[in-house]
Amino acid sequence: MTTDRPSTEFVKSQSESSPESAGAAAARTALAGFAARSDLVREFLAAPFGRHSAELRFILDVMRSQPVAGKWFTVMTKPYSEWRALRWSLDLPMRVAETAPGRFQSREDVERWVFKQRWGHLIGALPLQEGEDDA
Repeated sequence: MTTDRPSTEFVKSQSESSPESAGAAAARTALAGFAARSDLVREFLAAPFGRHSAELRFILDVMRSQPVAGKWFTVMTKPYSEWRALRWSLDLPMRVAETAPGRFQSREDVERWVFKQRWGHLIGALPLQEGEDDA
C-alpha cells in the first residue's frame, strides 16, 4: 500500500541527518533578514516574470535552488488556459505527493501561489496585511 505521506521514520531521518535538511536550514538562515520585507513580496506578486531587484533575485535563486524533494512546482494542465501546483514527495521514487487546492487560469497566478508556499516554508508568514496579497 502506498500513501501520499512519508512515514514518520523517513521524516525524522530526513530532518536529522540529510543534506536536504542542512540545505533548507542554510536557506532559512540566508533568508531570515528578509522576513519583514513586504516590498519584495509585493514586487514578485505584481510581476512574477520579468526584471526583479537584486534582493528579490537572491531570494528567488535560493528558493529555486532547494532540493527537489518536497518542492512545489507548476504544470500546465490545459494548453495556455489552466495550471496546477503540485508537490514532489520526500522519498524515492519521486512522485506527486500533494496537489494545490485550486486550478489557476494564468501562469502568473500559479507562480504567485508557489512563491507564497516557498516563502512560508523557508522564511515564514508573508509580511502582508490581509487582502494585500491579492495581486
